[in-house]
Amino acid sequence: NKGKPLLIRDNYIYYVSKTTASVKYWKCEDRSCNAGVHTNIKDVFIKIVGSHSHLQSPEEIEVRTFKQNIKRRVINETTAIAKIYDEELARQPMSQTAA
Repeated sequence: NKGKPLLIRDNYIYYVSKTTASVKYWKCEDRSCNAGVHTNIKDVFIKIVGSHSHLQSPEEIEVRTFKQNIKRRVINETTAIAKIYDEELARQPMSQTAA
């Protein structure tokens, strides 16, 4: 799913598995889990399908958000990468388990 859109809802991560003219079908990123979400084409929530077979992923979401912010800034700014990293770390302190 590298570079593909992801959906975060209730600390679970989903990827698009299918899109129709009016609905996007999202599946849990954990391939062994049968939970999913339906949204409209504009990503407005419609419903949850099934239940998760694993715990939520708040630390994974923190880490991914942190990395995404750094990548975006490295691409768009001329600031040194180490400085961007330090600034983002100060801006988004992570939980002990995520760090």
